[in-house]
Amino acid sequence: MLTKEALFPPELPRPRVAYSPAIKAGPFVFVSGQLASDLNTGTPAHATINPQFPFHGTEIERQVRYIGENIAVCLKAGGAGLGHVVHLTNYLVDPADQPGATRAIQGCFGGTPPPTSTIIVDELPIPGCRSEIDLVALVPDAGQRLEFLNPPALPAPLPAGLDGPPLHHLGVKCGSWLFTSGVLATDFAQGIAAEARTTDTFPYYGENGRLQAAYILERLKAVLAAGGASLHDVVKAEVYLTDLKDFFRLDEVWKEYFPIDPPARTTAPVRDLGIPGARIAINLIAFQPGPGQVRRTIHTDAAPTPLAHEPQAVQAGPLLFFSQQLATDYRTGVPPEAKLNPAFPYYGSESAAQVNYIVKHIEAICAAAGTSSEHLVRRRGFYTDFAEFFTSFATWGKAFPSAPPASTTIRVPAPLLVPGCKVAIDLIGLIPGAG
Repeated sequence: MLTKEALFPPELPRPRVAYSPAIKAGPFVFVSGQLASDLNTGTPAHATINPQFPFHGTEIERQVRYIGENIAVCLKAGGAGLGHVVHLTNYLVDPADQPGATRAIQGCFGGTPPPTSTIIVDELPIPGCRSEIDLVALVPDAGQRLEFLNPPALPAPLPAGLDGPPLHHLGVKCGSWLFTSGVLATDFAQGIAAEARTTDTFPYYGENGRLQAAYILERLKAVLAAGGASLHDVVKAEVYLTDLKDFFRLDEVWKEYFPIDPPARTTAPVRDLGIPGARIAINLIAFQPGPGQVRRTIHTDAAPTPLAHEPQAVQAGPLLFFSQQLATDYRTGVPPEAKLNPAFPYYGSESAAQVNYIVKHIEAICAAAGTSSEHLVRRRGFYTDFAEFFTSFATWGKAFPSAPPASTTIRVPAPLLVPGCKVAIDLIGLIPGAG
């Protein structure tokens, strides 16, 4: 039976809020969002430019190298290494930092990095930090290996005119699992590919959000096919939008590509995707059940049912993938239970009320899947305002007095998919008794 183990490497500072630097769950290691901070002084000298030599190196490269060292420590504590990483997400606050961050990541991995998603966000939780990186590693069973997927029919992720190795691999397969990079609607030659955008001649004969979504999903199909899988095998999707008005268009396309049993999905607004005109980025996790393994959609009437084409959660073998959790009943927006009494606005915290509402429904979904919230292994919090970050995280921490999940926290543009919601929480859980 798989178990969850919270990892607190002695080489790293103890977190100031309720999260574990990493979680080991069977062959998986989930590493929390790592920042260039020692949690005591802010950004340490080791991760900054020497002011006496301001033109020798870049701030972002030093920060990412520092992060890479901490990631290696977390992985080692879980019996893994950088060669076992199957997906990496780099949250940047400045799109101009992409080249330096890429060089530093390539240096950490000694060449082309694993499947990667790069997202531009509004703010990170520690001032001065320019990058936050989280990742998933998978240690192969005996007789298995990580197989990187780069279909020859797709252009390598290397923008025209850029020298060096590709920015990342497009996908990776290990046993029953496949992970893809974050894919944008680019052909790496002309920015947004021609077939993924409308034209000046016929601007109303198409919608850019719909065109980009379809272009991306076609390319993701090719990556999965290179690993012997299909969109039917997808159990989790992460979607980033620069304009939430594209969500309806995306969902319409989603129904065409996932007509039945759609994957769990988290959709978050972001400031930028690093390529002018890019509106959508999508990365996928797929699972092909082996003997004794299960893939099933989870539903319970004790939690709100999403309005869009996504389930509450999906079980894939021993893992439970949630769709994003918001403080909404999907009927009235933010319900009274998740709000403060307007007659007593200073007698509580709305963020805390929303987190309590979310935790209640997380518990219900876990119970429907045959597990509990104590077995959550990864949390991502997408906040629209950090003013009540500590209060909301303290509320979250009460639900996890020990072994809290690995965690990543970022600030994104308001609103979230349901206006009035202050945080969206993305989750992965463990079902200990599952194969």
